[in-house]
Amino acid sequence: MQIKYLNSVLFLKIIFVFSVKVLFSQNATVYFKTNDYSLDKKSIQVIDSLIKIKDFEKIILKGHCDNLGNHTLNDELSTNRVNTVKTQLILGGINNEVIETKALGKRIPLNKNLNENDRALNRCVEIEFKFKTKINESETILTKLPATDEVEIIINGIISNENKKPLIAEISLNDKNGNEIKTATSSKDGKYTFKTILKKNEDYALTYYNDSSFISSKIINISNSRLPYKNLKTILLKLKEGNKYILENLNFEGDTSQLVALSISPLNDLYKLMNKNKSLIIKIEGHVNYPNSWPNPKFEKRVSEKYVPKGMNSYEFNQWLSDERAKMIYNYLVEKGINANRMTTVGYGAKHMLYPDATTENEMAKNRRVEINIVSYKRKTIN
Repeated sequence: MQIKYLNSVLFLKIIFVFSVKVLFSQNATVYFKTNDYSLDKKSIQVIDSLIKIKDFEKIILKGHCDNLGNHTLNDELSTNRVNTVKTQLILGGINNEVIETKALGKRIPLNKNLNENDRALNRCVEIEFKFKTKINESETILTKLPATDEVEIIINGIISNENKKPLIAEISLNDKNGNEIKTATSSKDGKYTFKTILKKNEDYALTYYNDSSFISSKIINISNSRLPYKNLKTILLKLKEGNKYILENLNFEGDTSQLVALSISPLNDLYKLMNKNKSLIIKIEGHVNYPNSWPNPKFEKRVSEKYVPKGMNSYEFNQWLSDERAKMIYNYLVEKGINANRMTTVGYGAKHMLYPDATTENEMAKNRRVEINIVSYKRKTIN
């Protein structure tokens, strides 16, 4: 049954931490019709009921859209949605300063957008109240203290160019949803260090940016020794006309051109690089994985749980998917304001795999890549 719009949903989540505090969070979700950011009566009732909450520290609003339309339209729509909810809260007496808004557009869908039901669930604003209440400190606590899932750590490393000369660069730390947590700048000797609090068992992205170098990215996880966060060595390759550079840690949902949220961070740095270097002209090249040991793609009908154009064999699908992934990068940059005339796209399917006989997931992941070919670049000279 097709759902035109959903009733707003309110639920309460209480997490008890047996120390001297009890942590509460109360959440609600309000839904919107297609291309609309007005609140219906049910949504207003939900918000008005939340206004009665007392002793909270912060309210976080996250606006979402379905996957229809481009990023520019959806970013604007999600902004309007969170602002509408914010206005309703302020009208109810909530102080503007305690409200934090995040307009996420269609970049971090809550559902997979496979059908109208999924899309309806993505047209929403998540509302979260966070507050703390002290309990009686003289009360005897007999329950064993649970381990926290957050740890304060120090991230450090050194940045250099391909000739091992230190570089001054900007380092950004981003969470799994692509939201920036912290930034730092390396010193003249290329070294950097900063302290932060991260969750265990979650991946974070470190991106490295320098005006005259190609960007780099690393994934870190404090509970995974294979994804370290200390003594990191990063090489930023100098921008040079005719060179190709791999966009590191750029990952897509399987069989689609939909980026995973963690990949937004390196894309944002690519935008900064293009925006800073106005003479930079690039070709965006898409590649997919299809090892030689797999069945002949020309005789293999493509079957997937995701969208596949009708009648395609695997060879045709590989070509189509590599085109789509290159175009996705192109569209993202255009929507951010980069002149379309400075970019072209091409998909190579599985013709130029780095590991034609890939057997491990690591090798196959490296075959699924996007490369940036520097067509033209004039370095600025300082008089």
